[in-house]
Amino acid sequence: MAYSFTYFLFFIFLTAAVAGWNWPYIAKLMPVYVAAIPGLILIVLQLARDAFRKTPAAEASDGSVDMDEVYNVKLEKKVEIRRTFIFFGWFIGGAVGIWLLGIVIALPLLVLLYTLIEGKERWTSALVMTACTYLLIWGLFEYMLETRWPAGLLFGY
Repeated sequence: MAYSFTYFLFFIFLTAAVAGWNWPYIAKLMPVYVAAIPGLILIVLQLARDAFRKTPAAEASDGSVDMDEVYNVKLEKKVEIRRTFIFFGWFIGGAVGIWLLGIVIALPLLVLLYTLIEGKERWTSALVMTACTYLLIWGLFEYMLETRWPAGLLFGY
């Protein structure tokens, strides 16, 4: 029972890889080469880890395992509410930014602002993450897969 989810995922990824293998290249690029095969490799690695893992001495008789670190943090209600509003503020701001500017501009801008303000990262780290986000959105989707994102309301939706 402990490995049933791993076997379930193995079956799903294997089925996806086999089902899509004879598709045309452009149709199988994302589902087979980007998702199914890497997922299958990771699941096989997990199964190998499970097979060759030594049973820990701290394992209980009911099959549960003691984790190394346990955190029991209780936050004040004010802190929880403030963090919730901050999260939804970023979420709504990102959605409005995508609606107004388009995803190609708004998502890298969101990553830049979030890493600088919330993450308190240095400018170099924030700019690298922003460039990687832009390259992923533009390079993978627009350039390689020829998917055109809508421009946004301000740029002629």
